[in-house]
Amino acid sequence: MDIRLRERLIGALVLVVVVVLLVPAVLTGRAPVPETAPEPEPAGIEIVLDATPAPALEQPVPEPELPAAPEPSPTPAEVPAVPPSLPAEPEAEAPAAPPPAYAVQLGAFKTRGRADEWVSELRDQGYSAFVFEYRAGGQVLYRVRVGPESDRSRAQALAERLRKAGHTAVVAPHP
Repeated sequence: MDIRLRERLIGALVLVVVVVLLVPAVLTGRAPVPETAPEPEPAGIEIVLDATPAPALEQPVPEPELPAAPEPSPTPAEVPAVPPSLPAEPEAEAPAAPPPAYAVQLGAFKTRGRADEWVSELRDQGYSAFVFEYRAGGQVLYRVRVGPESDRSRAQALAERLRKAGHTAVVAPHP
């Protein structure tokens, strides 16, 4: 075998070994783990090294360029939320909270029957009365209310009319 050919094969083999060992370490950022036992040579390839120095080459052989390590991917903190070339999408608006409502409370009862009787009387008088069930401390109360009104001032005017009719009326927020 020609000396130049043998040197080139040895050089190519050294480069392949360097690439196999160093490129994964560069890409993953970890040092390669040394092996404890040498790998067997593939069948059919015989490497013979002699101790005689190689003659100087007339022309220098250019070293092949190793592929450049890829840029590390940016961390989530470095990634812009919206690329500058794309318009930002409008954010979905949260559903608007319902406007506050108010009702006029006339009383609260422990039994549903008495509350229903009073609601019936109030409806006969032209009021929009209803029973509002309220649970507190394991006890159920049946509140008799009139309304609801979307404006507090209208609820207060309704409460004043009910007071003039002889009822004890209190304006309360309505759920």
